[in-house]
Amino acid sequence: MRLIDRLSAETVPFHADADEDVRALLGTATAAGYRRFLIRTYGFTCPVERAIASVPGIERYIDPRRLRKHELLRRDLVGFQMTSDQISRIPQCPVPLIETPQEALGWAYPIERAALRHTQLFHHLMAVIPDEVAFTASYLKCYFGAVGAAWKSFGVALDAFGDRPQHARRVVEGARAAIRCHLGWRRLADPLLMAATSAPRPELAHP
Repeated sequence: MRLIDRLSAETVPFHADADEDVRALLGTATAAGYRRFLIRTYGFTCPVERAIASVPGIERYIDPRRLRKHELLRRDLVGFQMTSDQISRIPQCPVPLIETPQEALGWAYPIERAALRHTQLFHHLMAVIPDEVAFTASYLKCYFGAVGAAWKSFGVALDAFGDRPQHARRVVEGARAAIRCHLGWRRLADPLLMAATSAPRPELAHP
């Protein structure tokens, strides 16, 4: 079994909870709900990507450009007329020190897995809140038209550790820790994030 398939199998119990935000937006989507989704996602993605990027030698296993989704999220929040200072004050998930490339790829797994549903979510939101999504979808379009290829290349990166049991185990442990961290953070931070997004929505900033 390839390591990417093993990760999917060993994290199955977490998938329903991990997908809750996207599932909610695929139901009844509102501009306020989408904005909260972006803020909540930024609060997890930003510290995780920065922690992964700081791991020595990580560029040998994963393209550093994958670790810039938090920048796309910032761009989308600016589209909702949040200032740089407001974005910087968004509560962020406390992330433990990530020391090895194996752990780092494990921590990247939930972020990469989430992107598998971005195209579906983008098209749904464009149908129901097109004015908002037109200028706030950089994150959802991070792999636009190439989601399958991006997932395949991530699987290839994981293959570097698939034939070494100890290293593969560290990747799996990293992925499980990342998903548990994400779920715990979402429950802990949601009241803060809800408060941060409760103000009336300003007009969108059009280019």
